[in-house]
Amino acid sequence: MTAGSFFGIFTTTDIVRQSLYRQTYIAQHRREADGMISISSDIIRGCTDTMVLYLLLDRPSYGYEMSKHIAELSEGKYVIKETTLYSAFTRMEGNGYIESFSNEVEKLGKRRTYYRITEAGRRYYQEKCAEWIVTREVVEHFIDRGASERGERDGDN
Repeated sequence: MTAGSFFGIFTTTDIVRQSLYRQTYIAQHRREADGMISISSDIIRGCTDTMVLYLLLDRPSYGYEMSKHIAELSEGKYVIKETTLYSAFTRMEGNGYIESFSNEVEKLGKRRTYYRITEAGRRYYQEKCAEWIVTREVVEHFIDRGASERGERDGDN
């Protein structure tokens, strides 16, 4: 059996991933059962960098912790996919907005990759926040607030 594996088959990473997928599945179906609207990845894709950089403003963090914080801060309305998160890490590190580093060996023997924001990342975060304000102003012109109150949906006129 290798360090960090259980029953010689599953690694710690496998078990954490399965747990996250299970939590995501349960949360999504609970939202549907409660009639809560969740955010599609298509809508929020342009905001991933902003969310990640926000979480790194005060201290370094690692992927799983950030995905949990995103789900918590969004009150379960958005659960980020692992591939989306790690693609953002790769892109932002390539652009110089974040840096990765490994911590000391964890209790189970596996190193964890942490991320921290750079000065360029702080400037980029401010730009994205300003961009969001303008985006929200534009989109607000196209939202019919009365439709949801009247219970209307697309094509229910």
